[in-house]
Amino acid sequence: MYARDSYRCSSVAAAERAEWWSEIVSSIHARMAIRVPDDYRGRIEHQHTGAYQLVRWWGDEEFIKRTGRQVRQDPHLAYELLVPVTGSMTVRQAHTTVTLEPGGMSLVSLDAPMDMWHSSNFSCLALVIPRARIDARIGGTPARIIALDAGHGMGRIVADLLRSLRGQADTISGLDFDAAADRAVDLLCLAYEGALLPPARESQDDLIATIRCFVRANAHDISLTGARVAAELGWSLRQIQARLQRAGTTPSLLIREERLELARLRLQHPGWDHRTVASIATSSGFSNASTFSNAYREHFGERPTDTRERCRAHRVPQPQRPAPQASGRPAPDAMPCGASRW
Repeated sequence: MYARDSYRCSSVAAAERAEWWSEIVSSIHARMAIRVPDDYRGRIEHQHTGAYQLVRWWGDEEFIKRTGRQVRQDPHLAYELLVPVTGSMTVRQAHTTVTLEPGGMSLVSLDAPMDMWHSSNFSCLALVIPRARIDARIGGTPARIIALDAGHGMGRIVADLLRSLRGQADTISGLDFDAAADRAVDLLCLAYEGALLPPARESQDDLIATIRCFVRANAHDISLTGARVAAELGWSLRQIQARLQRAGTTPSLLIREERLELARLRLQHPGWDHRTVASIATSSGFSNASTFSNAYREHFGERPTDTRERCRAHRVPQPQRPAPQASGRPAPDAMPCGASRW
């Protein structure tokens, strides 16, 4: 289910703002300890489905800490991509400290202790991403925080896509939101991989991009193998294996990942509603429906039928009902784009 919420501190008495803000932030991201003054000024705009969350927030100076105990008690199984818009922020995690300003971005884990600070008059975009969506694409858990360039190249494309996704919040469906977020994660992982490689490997980056494009275009072919990829592209199998190993994957894993992505797109598309899940698995390059189902659940955290049913539900018009008012706490308030920051 796709929803859009808005919260602002001005709707809460000054004496209650610090506790209220801490609860709102923790409910969106993960349980955290937040230190702000009683008269704190902040605002959040929140788009979310069962898979992704996109957050834009504005605020005064803020200190945030996620402890090891909070990680154990409230695991989130997610990463957060931080893209500052105004002001500056510093994030420390796993003995690595990154300072971010507009034009930069960073991927941090919500399942590891973290310290964060941001300046006054700060605003930021944040995409909360299921952990499996990142780990499956980069071949394992990122070893450290790394600052990425959001002003040029692939990083700029990711940042622009998130801005567009926010700008079209009222005109898209949950299916659209998840599809766009999936593409942003694909591009983010390419940007992440590029940031980890030294400039001398530029030609190797071209090679892996060519490999991925070929595999993506032929993922539906059940006979596709690493040996065939190498033969079609004119390289040796050993050369391709070595390059993919440096990128944290193998030919077979890359082929399976692209087949899963193809199957997911087909499960989401109404034009494939008449096909069974087993038929979609076969048409996406899988020879065994059971193998496909297990791999899909491991990769996306849900069954193929769950994806299909959720997307079908999005396409069925839902009756409009008034939102219930939560007792003891101001309800999310819709704010026009031109409204006051606070």
